[in-house]
Amino acid sequence: MYTSAQFENTRRWMRKLSQENATLKRFHLYQKQKADNLEEENHTLRQKINKLEQEKGKLTDELEKIKKERDTYKGMVFKSKRSCSNPIEHRSGKKRGGQIGHSGVSFQKPKNIDHHIHAYLTHCPNCQGELSQTQSVDTHTVVDIPHWKDNAPITTEYSIQRQWCSHCHKEVRAMPANVIPHARYGFNLFVCVLVWRYRFRDPLNKISERLRVYYQLTISEGELVLLLKRGKHFLSNNYTEILREVRGSPSKHADETSWRVSGENWWCWAALTDKSIYYTIEDTRGAGVAKEIFVGTKGVLTRDDYAGYTGIACEQQSCWTHLLRKSHEAAHHETASEEVQKLHRTLKELFDLLNEDCHKPFILSERKEFYLWYKKDLEKIIKTTFTALDAKRIQTRITNQNTNLLTALLHEGVPLTNNLAEQAMRAIVITRKISGGSKSRDGAKTHAVNMSVIETINKQKLPLLDTLQQYLLDAAGKR
Repeated sequence: MYTSAQFENTRRWMRKLSQENATLKRFHLYQKQKADNLEEENHTLRQKINKLEQEKGKLTDELEKIKKERDTYKGMVFKSKRSCSNPIEHRSGKKRGGQIGHSGVSFQKPKNIDHHIHAYLTHCPNCQGELSQTQSVDTHTVVDIPHWKDNAPITTEYSIQRQWCSHCHKEVRAMPANVIPHARYGFNLFVCVLVWRYRFRDPLNKISERLRVYYQLTISEGELVLLLKRGKHFLSNNYTEILREVRGSPSKHADETSWRVSGENWWCWAALTDKSIYYTIEDTRGAGVAKEIFVGTKGVLTRDDYAGYTGIACEQQSCWTHLLRKSHEAAHHETASEEVQKLHRTLKELFDLLNEDCHKPFILSERKEFYLWYKKDLEKIIKTTFTALDAKRIQTRITNQNTNLLTALLHEGVPLTNNLAEQAMRAIVITRKISGGSKSRDGAKTHAVNMSVIETINKQKLPLLDTLQQYLLDAAGKR
């Protein structure tokens, strides 16, 4: 039995619990309303963020477009200033200068010392007190060139006897050694002019000025032209040998670029290997020139997708760099379709795998198996039905080249790209920008012959001056 006091305590406790329960309900309702308000506010903010992200994307696209236009016009008008505080990065993302982890290249002390000079003081430069000599020394090596006053030209007069042969009843004359027949200038000058013109890309007026400033020798531009033409005649056999070597090489490259002759547009063709470069300047870009250059050729020809090479009777490797460049431009265009973007990604992945397989040890049976796999991948791309015009254009390129994109798999040492030819054409492009081309057909031929021989010597890492002089001496001795 509960007493009245216990009953009263229980009632007060229940009343207190009822009040706390009511308070908790009110607090719960308040928190729920607050949570609903926050959820609604969060939803509103998410909508605003999505809207801002869309606006940001549009503004970013517009900014990129404006930057491209700015860079285009900026390149036409002026060049950007270079700042030491803001190092300019290359396209690869690397900063200029030495990279972290690369060994530095410092001054190497020459092995042969021509002069030894002992420097010392007799009196202190501070207090003028007398100084005695010691055995403690520091060494400092300086490399210099001869004084320009010591570069005076050497003039030699030859007294050549006119002799009579009693056996054949003819007048004969001696030919001095190391002398160009019927020329007023020697082989040393001849070699330097050829190197300055075709290796250092100097214009004729600068060569003439250099001879006058450094050697007190006045030679007109016309005389330099005659000297270069004589170089063409002397180096013609070497020029022919270069073409023969290119044709017989198991792996060769080809490319072409424009060249001006007498104000008209001609074409400079390049055929090369890893050891030789053959240039020829022709008045057409027709397929007949390519066939004439590579007549009877052997091995694999790596080239771009220019149709003029398709008629050459040899195996060919199409350049992946050109294909990926075209697909990249199409995929990153402002109006690019999803199809061409996906196709570009597929081509990049295919090239990465193909390049990896081409760098593996060459096992023909394994390479043939790889070839069949990649051929199926190309056929899948060719047979795909694209609706977007930009994707169709890239598909057409792949269709035209087809298995020529895979030839390198079956031949050891054949690259997937034509980058070697692109690099070889830089010398011609730089010369074209400096000189503007040739003034005559004979001048174009002279440039092609001399440039081919000098670039080949340089490519083979031979001593340029000595090798070129030997070529000229050998040719002069045979004439």
